[in-house]
Amino acid sequence: MNNKTVKPSKNRKRIYSAKLHESRKQLVSPIDKAVAKTVGKTKITVRKGDTVKIMRGQNRSKTGTVIKVDYDKVKVYLKEFKVTNSRGQEKPIPFIASNLMITNVLLDDKKRIAKKKEIKKK
Repeated sequence: MNNKTVKPSKNRKRIYSAKLHESRKQLVSPIDKAVAKTVGKTKITVRKGDTVKIMRGQNRSKTGTVIKVDYDKVKVYLKEFKVTNSRGQEKPIPFIASNLMITNVLLDDKKRIAKKKEIKKK
């Protein structure tokens, strides 16, 4: 994705009209240094079940568990952070993936990490 424009409206349009494989790349977060040594990466795509720490905004330095990753809106929703709307319903607050740091990686899927290690061996 080349950002050759400075206009916020065009950049926003590029994010929200991106194809699925491009929006997946925007859902990448850095990993905590202690966890990065065990995983062997510094950044990884956020998934449901990961524990993350918020790095930016008014909820800075608080932790939460990912309950939903929205590829269409390119947002991550956490279990612990909700807001009440005018109807009295609780809705999860959307977060941008780059503003989060993964502190605990869910390793149920073997392909999530092992795929890159096999490539390095070749």
